[in-house]
Amino acid sequence: MRRVFLVLFASLIGATMMAGVAQAGVLDFTDNFDTFDETRWSKGSYKLGRSNLDPANVSVNGGNLGIKLPARTTNGGEISSDALYGQGSYTARMKLPNAPSSITGFFLYEPPDYASEIDIEVFNDTSRRVIFSTYANGRQTHTHTGYLPFDPTTGFHTYRFDYASGYVRFYADGFLMKQWTTGLPKKSMRLYANAWFPKWLAGKRPAQDKYVRIDRIQYVQP
Repeated sequence: MRRVFLVLFASLIGATMMAGVAQAGVLDFTDNFDTFDETRWSKGSYKLGRSNLDPANVSVNGGNLGIKLPARTTNGGEISSDALYGQGSYTARMKLPNAPSSITGFFLYEPPDYASEIDIEVFNDTSRRVIFSTYANGRQTHTHTGYLPFDPTTGFHTYRFDYASGYVRFYADGFLMKQWTTGLPKKSMRLYANAWFPKWLAGKRPAQDKYVRIDRIQYVQP
């Protein structure tokens, strides 16, 4: 009887260890957007700034996720992860439209507002402007407006942020753009990508449909 118990106990320990190994990497993913994975992403439907974020403005075609900024409107679209994510490296490879007054966001966020957020916000125009921000404990802890080393409207480029317990680092095509070591959120958050028209820009409506094209989003745990 004792031998049977020991065998069962050893089997249980082994299964638990294997489950732990699987769990350690279970959240890692690379989504190349061959299809829209409804087990990973949800489409936003709410008012943000000047925009109505409409699920109809999010689609997958030709291996790209497309977020449409419809002609003669200030509407947009958004995806958010169903899972919560914490520390790790987050990458999006995107081509942005020339649609002045709108921005594209790639960020972590969990409500309430100002509690937990890490942002990359790129201006959808040829100015090369980009905003990096963090929020924690009910306030904006950092914000920085910089300039990309490329025109984001002319091709696909890689945007990344690395989030660790002691720092957050922002990259564009592998170039370190900004780093902060204080004022960082501490909780897990959902991952977002969106395109929209904030009220703090002029609200110029595009004459034709414009699209953000995303061909890869990746998350790698530390």
